[in-house]
Amino acid sequence: MYKNVELRKLPADALCKVVNILEINDDWKKFMSIIPKSLQCDSIGSKYNNEHIRMIEEYAKANNMKCTEILMDEWGTSGRVRPTLTHLKNILKEAQMYRAADEIAQMLQESLPERPTYGPAAPITTNVTEMLNDESMEQRFNNMGSVNKSKFNEMCNKTTRQMKSASDMIEFSKNGIRETYNVDNQKSESDFIKFSKEQQQTQVSMNVPDISAMLKSKSNQSIDRLSYTYTDSDISNTSYESKTISKSNNIKHNPNIYQTSFPDINISMRIDSAILQDENLTHFEYNQLETITGNFSETLYNGPNGLMGRIGSGGFGDVFVGNHFKYGLLAVKKAHSHLQIHRKPDIAMTVFNTEVKYLSQFRHNNIVPIIGFSKDGPAPCIVCEYIDGGSLQQNIEAKILSEIQRINIMIGTAEGLKYLHTSEKPLQSKDNSEILGIVGEIDSQNTIKNFVHGDVKTANILLTKEFVPKLCDFGLAKQYDSTFVTTCPMGTSAYMAPEGIHGTITQKIDIFSFGIVLLELLTGLKPIVANDGENLNIKHYVEENSINNDISHLLDSSVETWTKANEVYNLAQNCLEYNRKSRPTITEVANILYRIKN
Repeated sequence: MYKNVELRKLPADALCKVVNILEINDDWKKFMSIIPKSLQCDSIGSKYNNEHIRMIEEYAKANNMKCTEILMDEWGTSGRVRPTLTHLKNILKEAQMYRAADEIAQMLQESLPERPTYGPAAPITTNVTEMLNDESMEQRFNNMGSVNKSKFNEMCNKTTRQMKSASDMIEFSKNGIRETYNVDNQKSESDFIKFSKEQQQTQVSMNVPDISAMLKSKSNQSIDRLSYTYTDSDISNTSYESKTISKSNNIKHNPNIYQTSFPDINISMRIDSAILQDENLTHFEYNQLETITGNFSETLYNGPNGLMGRIGSGGFGDVFVGNHFKYGLLAVKKAHSHLQIHRKPDIAMTVFNTEVKYLSQFRHNNIVPIIGFSKDGPAPCIVCEYIDGGSLQQNIEAKILSEIQRINIMIGTAEGLKYLHTSEKPLQSKDNSEILGIVGEIDSQNTIKNFVHGDVKTANILLTKEFVPKLCDFGLAKQYDSTFVTTCPMGTSAYMAPEGIHGTITQKIDIFSFGIVLLELLTGLKPIVANDGENLNIKHYVEENSINNDISHLLDSSVETWTKANEVYNLAQNCLEYNRKSRPTITEVANILYRIKN
């Protein structure tokens, strides 16, 4: 039933048991090391290496998370073909992690995987009766040598240490124990921690999910959510209200007020006050966004008022389109609900706050215009103007761009980055810096700082119908002085600068990523090129296949005549210098592009 459900689409707590099992003895490392590069063909090597394992360990330690959680988040949202429960089960079987594989089999309502007869993975029984009646055990004992038998008997005949009496045990004061009730409102005398009656009138913590609501919705909402037909994508708050427990011990709640997707987050309280006070931003009701997007439909279709449904997906959220009666077509970015349960809840809300604040501050012709946000639903949403020409990634694949259009797109993107890199705003708060993992001191005098986008790629460059480029996805944008080090790598690996992999962040990581974009525009290739059974970064592929620095045979053949390719390629090489200090600034890049065009 759930065989083909992507891991990223599962309810947040679905893999809790598997995560805990793989944490034992660091089994997640063995599992991670055999994940194939391609789920369609497992013969082309492993997707992850020791460096990736180290990065996950460091990030988990810095953010007080489980390594397996991070791995599942990363793996579950990566690749053209995203992993499903079946993929997970098969890899667990290959790794002989049968306890975890059994959990997946039970979720799939399948028979448990067959185990080997001998070895560590062989099945064992913990039932004493079965063990005593097991003839093979008696036979093995009879086959023991006399020396081994004597040692065995000596060991079995020893007495165990005397158990402590009740007086030696920790004893709780009877004065502090009162009656309590389990979920079914049945009295329990020993199985539950008991609290005094005085505490029964205290307010329920906002960090405790409403169990009643979760149980009520489990059979409906979770199953419905898993029964959707999911499509693959190349791109790569109702506030909690405190409730009291009545004297009859019935928990009163309004299920519409409680968040089942984000049970640990009070969205309203975690939204930056600057956003709430920004008069340029419109607050949209979540129900209204639901309506115009076809209830956040997984499929894109023409509704009575125009386009509605999902148009893209990323690591932190899905993007939907819908037609608003006042603002026209809108792009609605809805945060993934599964991100929060095992993570620090601050992380995704910080990404939300960052993107909304920066899009609101940065008003430029080459940056996507933000209209507002939603905070009264089960997941935070960012609402932007719908850009009707698709992403640059899609347009390159469609083979419809002329040379002059490509150069204009290069210039427009550079202008957007130039505006971002040269903008001067007050430094972000210390709290946000800590959440984002920045290592360093905050300037106590609120010095003027600059910005870095952090995730420049063709999927994050949208085009109008007139092919005007607009930068989007500012969730990883950061504000900094000159150089900072972060405990978690930024951006998309195919576009990542060498120093960015190790957490060193400057504006030069955007320059490197822009160099990859230039190569894509020149060649029409994807950032990762499949070649002779190997997956190569486009930078390495072009370098290895150029002849005396000539790439004419690699240029996108959909352009009839290339006249500026050599100059653009020279600029791309400068942007892709290994030493970040050798790369040009974005102002220099823009000036060079204007000269190339003219």
